[in-house]
Amino acid sequence: MVLNRKEAADQEKLKEVKSYREAFDHYDWTKNGTIPIKDLQICMRRAGQNPTDIEVHDMINKIDNGSGVLDFEDFLLVMGEKNRETDIEIHFKDTFRAFSKDQDGCIPADELKFVMNHLPGKVGFEEIDEMIKIVDRNGDGRISYSEFRVMMGAFPLIIPDDPVMKMKIEEKALGMMRNEK
Repeated sequence: MVLNRKEAADQEKLKEVKSYREAFDHYDWTKNGTIPIKDLQICMRRAGQNPTDIEVHDMINKIDNGSGVLDFEDFLLVMGEKNRETDIEIHFKDTFRAFSKDQDGCIPADELKFVMNHLPGKVGFEEIDEMIKIVDRNGDGRISYSEFRVMMGAFPLIIPDDPVMKMKIEEKALGMMRNEK
């Protein structure tokens, strides 16, 4: 039997939900279809994720209705959100690898200029230079992965000490949180 892409994707999704159900059921001590919120992190780890304490705290704040427990639907929402975050990070890494051809893990500014100048829509060299100047925080003429992520619209891996930059990051985070609600 040959499966088309949709059927294969559906089967993969079913397998994923089944593995989530097994992890969830393992921590459903009372067998009433809920798990204690305090067990969310270890349950997520059993289901294949490795969230930080802060990530778990943020997730709980989004979905906690005051009962102190999560049902399977809530757990699926949390796992789906975490998977989307992982997918975005994979996309950033794959895109970075396409640009970074050397072994030192950076994109030379000249390489980025060349590629961007040949994209549809023709970005001018002045605009490209300005963007690189903004993104290349340490001024070494190369774009690190952390700098690349910021250029792509992600939060920095390391929060800078610069108070203006910290304020911009906080404003962006608040804006994203407002858009989610």
